[in-house]
This record gives sequence, C-alpha cells and structure tokens, in this order.
Amino acid sequence: MQAWHVRRATAADRSLLERLAPRLTIGIPAWRDAELMRMTMLRFLLDDLANMGADSTVLIAEAGDGTAVGVATIGHSKHFTGQQQAELGELAVTDDVEGRGAGAALLAAAEAWAREHGFPYVALATGAANTRARRFYAHHGYSEEDIRLVKPL
Repeated sequence: MQAWHVRRATAADRSLLERLAPRLTIGIPAWRDAELMRMTMLRFLLDDLANMGADSTVLIAEAGDGTAVGVATIGHSKHFTGQQQAELGELAVTDDVEGRGAGAALLAAAEAWAREHGFPYVALATGAANTRARRFYAHHGYSEEDIRLVKPL
C-alpha cells in the first residue's frame, strides 16, 4: 500500500478540484441532470475552498512525489435533533489511484479533524446507486442512517 500525505488545501489546488468534480457525480440517478450535478459539485468544492476557517477545512491527498490526487471537505452540521456533528461534504480521488488507499487516508484525516474539534459523529451523504462508495464507507465503520426517496413526475 502506498503512503499518502494529507495536507490542508490552498488556492493552488483549484485545478485539482475542477478535475475531481465529475467524480462526485458517480451514481447519480438517470433523472438528474449530469452537467448540473457536475457544476454543483464544483461550486461546493470551490465554496469550501474559499470559506475554509476554524469550523471547516479542505484536505488534499498527495502521492509520495507530491502529485495531488484527492480531496475531502469536512465541517460542522447539526443532526435534525439538534446534536452537533461533523459533516464530510465531499470525498473524491482521481480514477488512477482509486482503491489504493488515498481515499482512506483522506477519510482518516477528516475523522481526526472531527475528533480534534470535539464532534461525536461524522455524517455524510452519498448516492444510493454509488455502491462502491457505500461499500467503502461501510468498510470504514459507517452505518446507513437515512434513506431519501424520490419520485420523478
């Protein structure tokens, strides 16, 4: 398994975020507009980058040679009960390193951030049809909590 370095993002990582935005649309339902989803994911990433602060961060995974290969965003949210929790907004790696541990390194760094900030949970959402992501998160101890249903009209 390759060793990965995880660091806080900088403005210079914008091009990586632009390349990774389409990866965040994997598993979207056929009735959703794929280009609109890609643009929305890119906006989320760029907003997260622009608004990093004490209550959120953007993490970048780098290979041993310094090549940036992945991103994770982590911040705070509230469960509908009002309980504070960390929120993993996005996590994506380039397709050439998928399955090689970069995502796991980003997830571990995001969880460490959440622990350092005193959150009791990390919550996230992923597409129901994104079976690979759902297996990845289950492998790392995440349990499915809610199921959202949609009916195209």
